[in-house]
Amino acid sequence: MKPAGVLLAPLGRASDRSAIEKFCDQVPTVIFDSNLEQFGIAFVGSDNTQFTELITDYLCRTGEPPCFYEMRNPANPNAHRRRVSYLNAMEKFGYEPHVISIPGEGWDFEEIGRLGGHASLKAGVFKTNTVLCSNDRLAIGLLTSCFEAGQKVGRTTDGAIRIAGQDDHPFSRYTCPPLTTVAHDYSAVSKAAVDTLFTAIEGEVEPWKSTRMQGKLIMRDSA
Repeated sequence: MKPAGVLLAPLGRASDRSAIEKFCDQVPTVIFDSNLEQFGIAFVGSDNTQFTELITDYLCRTGEPPCFYEMRNPANPNAHRRRVSYLNAMEKFGYEPHVISIPGEGWDFEEIGRLGGHASLKAGVFKTNTVLCSNDRLAIGLLTSCFEAGQKVGRTTDGAIRIAGQDDHPFSRYTCPPLTTVAHDYSAVSKAAVDTLFTAIEGEVEPWKSTRMQGKLIMRDSA
C-alpha cells in the first residue's frame, strides 16, 4: 500500500513513537486529536487549554469554584494540558485550586471515575461542591457514584454537588442530569486537517505547524 496521504490519530501514551515517526517520514501524514511532538506535516486538534479555562470560568461565575477530577496516569496526553490550564485559570480568577487524582490506567474511564468517585466522596476530598472532570467519560462515572451514594447532582438549589466534564461525549446529553461540558468543533478540526493534507499531496510544502480549534460551552443541568 502506498497511500497519497494519511490522517492519523495516535493512541496517546500507548503510541509507538518510533513507528509513527518512521511512518511519517515515508507517507505525508497529518496528526490529529493527540499531538506527538512535531511528527508528520502538521498537527490539527482542539485547544485543550481554552477548553478548560472556558468551563472553569463558567463554574466560578455560577457557584463555588471547581475542584479538578482526573486520573493519576491518564492515557491521553491532552489530560495534562487540561490540568495545567485548570491550575492557571484558578490562579487567574483568584481561587485556590484543588486537584483530585484518582488511581487507574487504560481507557475504562467510566468505571475508573465511578470507583474513584466513591473513594473521594467517602474521604471527603472535594473541597467545594463543584467538580470539573478531565473528560466526560470520567464525569459519567462520577455521576454514577454520586447516584449510588445518594448525592443529588445539579445546579438547582437542592443539588448537593455540581459536576461538569469536557468533550461533549455523545452520551453526555443523556446522563441524569444531562452533563454540562465543552464541545469540540469537529467540523472545523476535520476541515483543517483534510485541507492541510490535500495541500501537501498537491505538492505545496509548508513548515510544520500546530492548529488548535476552540471549544464551545454546553450548559446543561449538572452544573
